[in-house]
This record gives sequence, structure tokens and C-alpha cells, in this order.
Amino acid sequence: MIRRVPRFRLTRFSLITTLLSLFGVYYLYFAAPAQLPEELLSSPIYHPAGEATPSGGRWARGRQGSGGGGRGEEIGLAYSPDGLVRGWEAAHELIKRAGILPKRERKRVKEVRDTHPIEELMKRGKEKWEALLKSQSKTLPQAVTEYVRRYNRPPPKGFEVWWQFCKKHGVKIVDDYDQIQRDIEPYFALSPAEFRKRAEKLDTQEHSYQISLSPTATPSMTGPRAVSLRGRHLFHLLTPLSTLLPFPLKITVSDHDMGNWLVGDEQLKAARSVIARGGYLDEKELKKYEGKDGTAGKKGMLYACGKGTRGWNVSIERQKGRAWGEEESEITFIHDPYPTYDLCSAPSLLKTHGSHSFDFPRESVLRPLFQLSKFSRDPSLLTTPLEAYSNHTSSTAAAQYTPWDEKTESKLFWRGSSTGDHYSHRKNYDWRDSHRMKLHFLAQSGGANGKGGKKEEDVGLWVKRGREWEWEKWSKGKVVDTYLDVGLTGQPHQCSKEDGTCEEMAAEIDFKPRVAPEQAVQYKYALDVDGNGWSSRFHRLLMSGSMVIKATIYQEWQSDWMIPWYHYVPTQIDYSDLFSILSFFIGPPDGRSRGGNDDLARQIAEQGRQFGIEHWRWEDMQAYMFRLLLEYSRLEADDREEASYKKTYT
Repeated sequence: MIRRVPRFRLTRFSLITTLLSLFGVYYLYFAAPAQLPEELLSSPIYHPAGEATPSGGRWARGRQGSGGGGRGEEIGLAYSPDGLVRGWEAAHELIKRAGILPKRERKRVKEVRDTHPIEELMKRGKEKWEALLKSQSKTLPQAVTEYVRRYNRPPPKGFEVWWQFCKKHGVKIVDDYDQIQRDIEPYFALSPAEFRKRAEKLDTQEHSYQISLSPTATPSMTGPRAVSLRGRHLFHLLTPLSTLLPFPLKITVSDHDMGNWLVGDEQLKAARSVIARGGYLDEKELKKYEGKDGTAGKKGMLYACGKGTRGWNVSIERQKGRAWGEEESEITFIHDPYPTYDLCSAPSLLKTHGSHSFDFPRESVLRPLFQLSKFSRDPSLLTTPLEAYSNHTSSTAAAQYTPWDEKTESKLFWRGSSTGDHYSHRKNYDWRDSHRMKLHFLAQSGGANGKGGKKEEDVGLWVKRGREWEWEKWSKGKVVDTYLDVGLTGQPHQCSKEDGTCEEMAAEIDFKPRVAPEQAVQYKYALDVDGNGWSSRFHRLLMSGSMVIKATIYQEWQSDWMIPWYHYVPTQIDYSDLFSILSFFIGPPDGRSRGGNDDLARQIAEQGRQFGIEHWRWEDMQAYMFRLLLEYSRLEADDREEASYKKTYT
């Protein structure tokens, strides 16, 4: 029996309503401004261009020229001032409700969803590196003009000799020395006499030595740590520069792993203000900022932060008993490492990095001490560490390099000792949260600490299935076995025996055997992690032919030159993005689909090694230190204008 459907009778009323409905559909999809539900407009993936957005303040716009609604919204990844990129997971949430989106917006959301953020970050990295190389000055007049444009002052005296050194030795990056500017800038607020007075006081600094250089005398090295290997390395680097300097000078250098000072935000603002006026901070002002009542010295490290910064806000929250504020609810990736180094931008470092675990007041005093590594707000002068450095033509370096196609392990490798903190029982502190401890426990399976215990939680991963990325849950054991060969070696270090911490560490940590660098190069992925200070392995790992994933809070002399996602891959110090990074490059834990990007990992590995060959040479480090010494000479000169490069170009 055929069921008949009544014919539709086209009445005047039904005709009007049909036409109105068709007009409504046309208006919604093709003519109307995109008026979306508030819950969608508040999503990180969908934000008005240039307006304030949730979870991190004002974000950069999404991809330009990528479509968007009639009211100016742009759908895309959000590049936050805190250095993290957000929005990809929100695209996956939006697509589930695509039926309420206009057609053009639905298409754009799908584009964002199907393109992994790492692909975008690699594209941006390539563009940034190519732009950096292309922009370098070709002549001395261009270099002088660029210096003035960047720093609003002429270069130091001897700049033309420095330029000749760069040309003679093939130094390719000649403009990007912003790290030196960040280091020296506050010292222009000190009078030359005050600067020299403070430099002379450093003669008695612990863990230090002095290097004297002169264009007319033999270089010398003195002080309690002059016999140290680190001191001899730097002296060897600087000695050939002595005859090229315009003035004799003496510098004090620390051979300690890292500095330990913080300059308060208010002091930095005062310094910049007085510099802009062409004056100096007087004794009363210096006492105000550097005395016991100085901003950085009041109650802890976060009080170095300016009002309104995340660090300042968290310090207020902690007073109210709310420790860290909102936790990140989605997987994020680093697009700009510098904010992630800064305690005031990333206050969670107090919990996640061992160097910040003692939250005691730090002196906010300007001391022109040369330092191997330091906090981003430490006023020390950063040097070029030579520990573990080998020229790529040496036999040692050759033995520690294996081409990508000859590597046998598609896993992430790391071994290290339990440095990076002093482990003990104290208030609001758990030694297991420190950056090296957390890494070790993350990489173990078989219980909470790798030696059995409570059942582990599953690990969520974005894995590629066909053309789409899917969120899947995996057992931690499977994820660890697929991606990692990571662990601590030796025995408990830098821990308290008195309160039982050393004993706890020995019981909970399944220490792994050491592996020689010549064996470690068989792994395609190498992890670089901070110890007590910067990691001296970075150069060696770059030269190994492996793709380097780096977790750090320390800027290095070459950091302005190295582009994340082009020369290396940055990972957050809490490792929250690490498994997602490895899933992108290696593929799903089950290997059922070809979801990895081995070719892209190889690109980064080869580009990182090429950077080491072309831009991390002995001569490049000499060029950096030469320029820093010229700046130092000007700071201690009675007439800083006279100690500047005179010739100007227009």
C-alpha cells in the first residue's frame, strides 16, 4: 500500500512565509554581520580583531587575510603576549556546533582545525629567519644607522673596528644584538663615577675572577677563580681582542652557574626615565630603589613585578590564599620564548622551576658583573659560555654527529643528574614539582613514581587520523614507551639528608644508566633541560643532527638569533605540551596511521645544525663579546659622548 502525501497547497500566507524564510537564510549566510552566540564569541578561536580577549589579555590577531565575519572578527590561532599560542582546541569545539555558524565561518573553522598549530609555527619561523638574514646591514654606514634606529644613541667608540672584525671573519648577523642592549641599558642611569665604583667593588665578589685587557699591554687574569676552567676558556676567547679595543679595561666575571639578582620594575622605569632626560639616578634615588625597602626586596621575587603584570596579580592572590589563579585548560604551544622566561609574565615558574623554589627577597642592585646565565630580570652582563663547546670540525664533534637517515631510534632522549634545585622539606614546596624531577616522573610508567603505586591517569593526545586531528586518550605506559627514553642518572644530589629528602628521592626515583653522547646521537629527538643554570649541552645537541626540543627559562647570548620552530622546538617548563609535540612529529602511539611528520623534524634538525656551523662559531662568540666590551668601555668612560662612535650617516 502506498501512503500518499497530501499535496502542498500554495496559499497567499504560505507564499509570504516561504519567501521570508528564504530571505532569512540568505541574510544569515551571505549578507548579515556575524552575530554569534556569546559563548562562541568568548572562545579564543573567535575574537574581534585587535580587541582584548580572554585568558591572557590582548592577543595578536589571527592569520591575516583568512576571512572573518562582517563585524571584523578573525578566526585563527591567537598569539598571546605571554608567549603562548591558543585557539586550536576551540576550533574543534566550534566545529561540533557548526550548524549555528554562517557558512563562510564554518569553512574557516575547519581550515584552522585541520592545520596543526606546529605547522603554522614552523611557517612563521621560516619567514622570521629569512627576514632576519635579509635585513642585516651590508655596509658600516647601514650598521651605524640601524644601531641608532634600534637604541636611540650612537654606537660605542671602536664600532668600525668591530665591523671590520665581523667582515674579516664572516660574521653574518651584525645588527641583532638586542641582548646586549637589554643588559647594558639600566647602567646608563648610573654616572660614570658610580659605574666605576660599583665595578671596582666586584673585585671581592665570590666565585669570580678579573680579566684585564689593553691595546698596549699583555692581557692578564687574576682573582680567586682565575684558575677555573671556565675562566681560562673565556680568557682564551678574549685575548685576541685586546689589541682591538679603544681603551684598557678590567672586567669581573663570575664562574657560578647563574646570577641571583632581580631588578624591580619600578627601578627599571625610573632608570629609563632619567636616561631619556639625559641624567643619572642620584644617591637618594638609588637608595630608595636598592635599599631594604626597594620593590624587589619586600616580600619575595614577585614583588619585582610591576603593578598589573601577571606576577603582581598572582602575588596578591597568594596573599589571599589563592595560589596560582586559573590553570590552562587547553594544550598551548610556545610562539615567543621570552615571556616564558620572565617570572612576571609566567609566575608559575615559582612552582615549576627549581631556581625559583626559594621565594626569598632578591637584591635590586645594579652590579656590572659578567655572568654565564641569569634570570631575565637579572642586571648582570651575559657572556658566551664555552663549557662543552666543540668546533664542528673537531674529531670530538664528528663522533657526536649522525645523519638523520642513519639514526635508529625515533624517540626523545635525555639523561641528567638531579641538579637544578636544593631539594628539601619546606612550606609550599614539593621537590617532585621541580623541573628535572617532574621530567623524570613524567617519563616513567608503572605507578605514580615509576616504582608502582596508585593507578596512573591516561594521557590525552591529538593524533592524526586521515586528514583530521582527533583527541584520544592513551595509557601513560603506552605513550611513554612510544615516545620517551628519559630519566635521571646517578644518585640523589643537592638534597637534604637531615630531613629525609635524600632518602625519599632514592626510594622514589628509578635512576637510569648513563649513556655516552656517541650513543645518544642514535635518537632522532634530543631534549635540552636547565640544570642549576643554563644547559651547556645545547650546542652539542644541535650539532648532533637530532631535532632539539628545549625547555628553559634562561636566555643565552645567541637567543636573539635562534628562531623557535626553525632551529629548535621550544617546550614549556612544565612539559604540558611535550606529548602533543611528539605526537605531531612521531605519529600516534599505535602507529596505525601515518600521522607523523618525520620530514619536518628532519628539517628542523638540519636547520639547527646549520645554525651551529654558520652562526655559533668561535668568531661569532668573539664578535658578541667584542661588542659587549665596547659598550662596557663607554659606560665607564668619564665622557660617554666622547667614547661613542663619532661619524653619523643619513
